[in-house]
Amino acid sequence: MRGFLQQWSALIAAVLVVLSIVATRNTLRTQLGGVQDRLTALEKHLESIRNALEGSQGIGVRMATLDIRVHEQLQKLMAQRETSLERHEQDTFNTQEAMQGLQTTVDTIATMTQRIAFVEEMLLEMQGSLAEMRQQRTNANR
Repeated sequence: MRGFLQQWSALIAAVLVVLSIVATRNTLRTQLGGVQDRLTALEKHLESIRNALEGSQGIGVRMATLDIRVHEQLQKLMAQRETSLERHEQDTFNTQEAMQGLQTTVDTIATMTQRIAFVEEMLLEMQGSLAEMRQQRTNANR
């Protein structure tokens, strides 16, 4: 049982890392969608406010003030979106690195398995040869 766990523990750990990375990517996608929705809502509100204020007198100053505030808010949201995109790119890079590491681990396990099988075959052949030699000695001594 211990040997089985030692053989598969690296593969199990690698699969857990990949699952963790996939879960993180899904979370980031959800956050990016929320930022985009907030941006769209702000743009709609800005357009409604502009339309409502166009018919009123003396609204130019208020409009400019609102426009500045909304623009600042929009800039903040865009900065948040850019930050989220950069994180997503970094996570993608980390995922690719993890996959490469996993591939290397799998290749190493496959190579070691082949080597172990080769050594087992050699030992079995040697065991058979030794048994044959013992049998010949026994027959020669009789």
